[in-house]
Amino acid sequence: MPWRRPRKKVERPIEVTRSIEESLEDAAAGEEEEDSVDLAGLDDATVVEAATGEPEPERGASDLALKLRETLAREPAPARARPRATTYPESGVDLAVDAARGLRLRNPVLTASGTFGQGIEYAELIDVARLGAIVNKGTTPNMRPGNPQYRIAETPSGILNSIGLENPGAVEVARRYGVQWAALGVPVIVNVAGYSVEDYVYVVSEMAGTPGVVAYELNVSCPNVKDGMIFGSDPSLAAELTRAVKAETDLPVIVKLTPNAPDVVAVARACEEAGADGVTAINTVLGMRIDTRRRRPILGTGSGGLSGPAIRPIAVHITYQVAQAVGIPIMGAGGVTSAEDALEFLMAGASAVQVGTATFADPLVPLKVIEGLAAYVREHGLRSIREIVGTALPRMVE
Repeated sequence: MPWRRPRKKVERPIEVTRSIEESLEDAAAGEEEEDSVDLAGLDDATVVEAATGEPEPERGASDLALKLRETLAREPAPARARPRATTYPESGVDLAVDAARGLRLRNPVLTASGTFGQGIEYAELIDVARLGAIVNKGTTPNMRPGNPQYRIAETPSGILNSIGLENPGAVEVARRYGVQWAALGVPVIVNVAGYSVEDYVYVVSEMAGTPGVVAYELNVSCPNVKDGMIFGSDPSLAAELTRAVKAETDLPVIVKLTPNAPDVVAVARACEEAGADGVTAINTVLGMRIDTRRRRPILGTGSGGLSGPAIRPIAVHITYQVAQAVGIPIMGAGGVTSAEDALEFLMAGASAVQVGTATFADPLVPLKVIEGLAAYVREHGLRSIREIVGTALPRMVE
């Protein structure tokens, strides 16, 4: 298990001789460092790894990780997509959307990173070509074995996860899955993660030309190597990362916003100014569960990312705020389980939605959302789904 600094109870009294605002800023400064350590742990980073951006050489993989490595090293089996029907419930309905600048999708329903594998796994269960796009599992420069067990804990109306970006590394992801992605006939957005700007640029460079890939989604919930601050918590750092990746690729670049940032809207604005083609709102919310019998956190890293219906009101609220601050497309994410949920995000200003945790319980949910949106367009006599985007936003006074 990665080394984690014991958390100390620190009293941060409000000084009556200073303004409330100044005292609160000082109190938040101390908590920011503690949160960075927690979030580093979520991505299976030790203190040394978070500081250097490189894995510790003496840190060996577990027997399970070694077996996984051997399995992943084998040549992948060809993707076997389900045969397509001639017509579907959404046939004949205009569901096309601009999910990012330069990224037009057949419909606004995507799968979220980390909940749909590489897409290949679900191709035998559903016709993935019906989806607007899939977002693959987070991809890092090098292979990562992931976090220690337990990695998932159930919560009321959601789950906590601390998977730790387990993946075979950028080169292997491109080699193993590129041809299979192209065969599936569904656009693929590569989710990119790392601990330095160079990490992100490297992944995008190695994925260049990979069949099926149409865009990149930057996971900015990782701690950077400069000072341990989370990329997505600092507007200037998020902008620096966005500019660097934009300089490396001609494909659309989407930034996945973290709700744990002090000012999510400021980060979204900074990314837009740096050239981002879209944003995803939002990533998971930091949380924890305690095993009361053992008197210890349930997850191996202590903290985890909360996802599922529990965070949907937070995600809709942030989408609503960001939509009023930026002019680039937004993908809503967080607790979508039905077409009704998706409509909330679209009316709050999102152009598309990502379905994540719901697929664990029912792999058909993304398709059900597509069918539900098509039914809504028909029932309300709309020309396209685009007519409802942003309809809940405050009207501009002319």
